[in-house]
Amino acid sequence: MKKTLLIAAAALAAGIISTQAQVYSQNVVGYVNQPIPAGGYQIVGGQMVNGSDANATNGDVNVLLGAGLISSPVPATGGNPGQDPSLSTNSVLYFWTGAGYQLYYYFTASDATSWESAPSPGGWYTSAGSYASGVDLSAGKSSFIFNHSSSPLTLTTVGTVLQGTNVVTISTGYNLLCLQEPISTNPIVGGYGLPLTMTSSNLQNVVSQTPSTASNDTFYYWTGAGYQLFYYFNSADATYWENGGGASPVYPAGFYDQAGSPMPSTSYPLVNQGFFLYHSGAPILWTNQFTVQ
Repeated sequence: MKKTLLIAAAALAAGIISTQAQVYSQNVVGYVNQPIPAGGYQIVGGQMVNGSDANATNGDVNVLLGAGLISSPVPATGGNPGQDPSLSTNSVLYFWTGAGYQLYYYFTASDATSWESAPSPGGWYTSAGSYASGVDLSAGKSSFIFNHSSSPLTLTTVGTVLQGTNVVTISTGYNLLCLQEPISTNPIVGGYGLPLTMTSSNLQNVVSQTPSTASNDTFYYWTGAGYQLFYYFNSADATYWENGGGASPVYPAGFYDQAGSPMPSTSYPLVNQGFFLYHSGAPILWTNQFTVQ
């Protein structure tokens, strides 16, 4: 199974502390570059650990997301007397709340100061000029970025690689997620893929029926222009469904399209790329365990 881990310095690079015995740091610093086309959207994940707290782990978007984004001072003009940033070229963050999107606009410190008419920090602001506070893009979460300009951009996300055990709650309904490590792989790969406790059809679907969000948790892969949908089946349900009620051959747990084809590798989320997961059952826990060897 193909797995890709993108880490800075062209390799995994743990720092060495020089003492009488060598001690190796557990921190691995990395970065991810993501292209966002002009006038286009990308789902950006929180696979690099960074933030504004003392441990730099809280996923604060004002720290995590900034390098490569487009800013504008949004001067008052005849066409935009209210200095509405939605009419500017500022990059836009669509933060998923669980019920809809909260929009934030990116400003450098100088552009924010010009726009706010007072000294202001660089980062993300609402259209009313409120600085984004407590907007969390920590491990396993993601958000849409819209490139509002006529030129493509490359967003660089910098941080450390999450190691050890991390737990994310998958809520009932739509969740905007990403794999918790900077990898591109099958989203249910063992150890750090999505949990196998996701909702499956419980042997209700046969080959003549098609799955739906009511019967199977649904993976929404963003293509850049729309979504490809894949439905989760545990092994027993996949085997029953694919064989029209039969028990052989055995099919693995995984995501399948409505025609019964397994999710192709071309639809695996790219490094730091997020996806929607619709979960129809009660909230479940997604436990991730990862250590750089």
